Amino acid sequence: MAVVCVVLAALGVGLFLGLQSGGRSKAADKVPPPTHAAPPAKPKPKPQPVVITRLALPATLPARTLRVPILMYHRIDVLRPTLPAITRALTVAPADFAAQMRWLRAHGYHAITQTQLFDALEHGRALPAKPILITFDDGYRDVLKYAAPVLVRLHMPATAYVITGRISGSDVSFLSWLMLNALEQDGIEIGSHTVSHSELPSLSDPAVLQELIQSRRALEEHLKHPVQWFSYPAGRFDGRTETLVRQAGYVLAVTTQPSSDQDAQAPLALHRYEVQDTTGVRGLAALLGA
Repeated sequence: MAVVCVVLAALGVGLFLGLQSGGRSKAADKVPPPTHAAPPAKPKPKPQPVVITRLALPATLPARTLRVPILMYHRIDVLRPTLPAITRALTVAPADFAAQMRWLRAHGYHAITQTQLFDALEHGRALPAKPILITFDDGYRDVLKYAAPVLVRLHMPATAYVITGRISGSDVSFLSWLMLNALEQDGIEIGSHTVSHSELPSLSDPAVLQELIQSRRALEEHLKHPVQWFSYPAGRFDGRTETLVRQAGYVLAVTTQPSSDQDAQAPLALHRYEVQDTTGVRGLAALLGA
């Protein structure tokens, strides 16, 4: 009995020394080390930039009317008491803009691209239920700072019409060329708002064409793709300027005339609803007839 106890004691000491020196049993090798770290979160997919090809209006415009509201924003920025009255009216607070976009999503609206609208109007292609187009005039850089993150998060495309004479100029309120590229990476298309924001009906034909063609060429040179969307400065247009806009190579143009009905026979006179600082979610719902 004494011999057995000595042997067992020796085995116990050997096992203890083995464990202390780092030795492990086969059973221990089969047990995975405990882990408490959560699996890494998958990054949210970034919207792909819109691929734009050269388009042309049909020789004979079809007889077709579609209900597609187009929203017109200008600035998305903090409402400061020092803002001039006209600037304040055209400025929507970031929180209000985000609430309006969430309301659109919650009520079944689907933001579409310019190409989708063009194909639906001129070629009869189907649109998603309750389509809507979101646009920004003038080219303020706060659109990149405050609007783009909301649109990216909600997967909503939009269009920014820029005044090319103000890009990378002395006024830092306006977008730079690098910022325009960043907007496109966020899924926001770029359109022209002329070179100088002059009201076209007051200009001669050569002066109108200069505003239209120079702005489009500047954008195409820097963005490396066709630019075919246009917004009339101050919404001013007439039959003469509409003809010149088509001659300059644009296929869709927006006014400031309110309506949701878009006419395929008037693709260069599309209607829009203006959203201002006082519109809010309730006012947006009223504009859309909700």
